[in-house]
Amino acid sequence: MSDRLSSQTQEKLERLVDWFRGKACVIAFSGGVDSTTLAKALVIANERSLLKMPPVGIYAESFTSTEAEKIGVRRVASEIGLPLVVVESNEFDDPRFVANTPKRCYWCKKIRFSALRDLAQRDYGDPIGERIIVVDGSNASDEGDYRPGKLAAEEVGVRSPLAEVGLKKPEIREIAAHWGLSIAEKPSTPCLATRLAYNMPLSNAVLRQIEEAELAIKSFGVTTCRARIDAPKAIRIELPENEIELFTRPETRKKVVEKLLSLGFNFISLDLEGFFSGKNNRSIEV
Repeated sequence: MSDRLSSQTQEKLERLVDWFRGKACVIAFSGGVDSTTLAKALVIANERSLLKMPPVGIYAESFTSTEAEKIGVRRVASEIGLPLVVVESNEFDDPRFVANTPKRCYWCKKIRFSALRDLAQRDYGDPIGERIIVVDGSNASDEGDYRPGKLAAEEVGVRSPLAEVGLKKPEIREIAAHWGLSIAEKPSTPCLATRLAYNMPLSNAVLRQIEEAELAIKSFGVTTCRARIDAPKAIRIELPENEIELFTRPETRKKVVEKLLSLGFNFISLDLEGFFSGKNNRSIEV
């Protein structure tokens, strides 16, 4: 564990653990810093005998997840002592999701959370109608950006304890580091569907191409990248500002281009502005 938490963070953490008192919950688990910290709090609440049922995490496996994420989510669940149920997500069966409009995230969350809610009630509810609460890792820092998935969560009845007790991303990382969790410094890893420009139809083939491209880019030593697809067979590489210079070096640039051409891209560009979350949302009015 790291040094003691700040008094404000400690107070919010105690409220978070107490949030679970008397409730029967399952967590929509992704293995990221938010859902893992929330899940650890759920495990601690169980250790304090606050819960109506033992903790359970449900991971919705999908074409939008990378192989590394699928492996990582199982490892992290084991690390924190969270029993994990893996289910196949079926958002690709819905043409409204595949169309990849600006409501893509809404349809994905609506489909996933509805399935998780029904599964939780079926498998963990009781004959007298015990209501199982599905919780997710949305936090108080998520306000303000374009997040249609939040509306879907609210419509399905998903609760967000981190947000409800006022925990923001830096505080969540502080708690994760305090607990010694391996994901404390893990970068945000939104699903692969976010790499495509809106209204370009989603497919497993193009998502696998993006996954391979990002693995290739990271093999040159960068910590964070995005392989953005703005048009068919056209890739735009986003990197943190301090890593852009590496990819302008002639020998590195040549190797990157060769690798990405071999993956089926015809046009390759480097985003000189640098990486930041939510950039694709510039193309829509919110």
